[in-house]
Amino acid sequence: MFISHSHLDETIVKGFVKEILKAGCGFKDNDIFCTLDSSSIRTGDDFREKIVENMRDCDFILLFISDNYNQSEVCKNEIGAAWALENKRVLPFTLPKISFEQMGFLNVVKQGASITDGNKLDELYQELCEFYELESDWRNLNKAKSDFMDLVTKNVTCHD
Repeated sequence: MFISHSHLDETIVKGFVKEILKAGCGFKDNDIFCTLDSSSIRTGDDFREKIVENMRDCDFILLFISDNYNQSEVCKNEIGAAWALENKRVLPFTLPKISFEQMGFLNVVKQGASITDGNKLDELYQELCEFYELESDWRNLNKAKSDFMDLVTKNVTCHD
């Protein structure tokens, strides 16, 4: 799993990884490549090579689109790389305060979802369970989803 994000959206991205992917789905650290994890790229590594390597090695690429994301050259390059790779499931999610129209060209070619749409998180969970042959635990996911939604609400409220 590859997480494409702006480092300025750290709180929501870390919350998603912790609550939805780890607590809800049961993924481990080594199943997820996210540059917010300080161990994902070591000092002296060429971060571009690490990003490409991890994009090639993953099955899913999750894009966390925000105003910060849209202003980041690195994020825009990650979108381009994601579309260029074959056999990758690329899933664009909008963060709060961004419309689907602000996804740019993604809006034209891909169905996006709001990161706060519980039904879309359920859909993602179902897809991940089926793809990775995970035993679903909806009660556990619903708890993790609730915790994540609380975190997003607090983060959006404190930035208003």
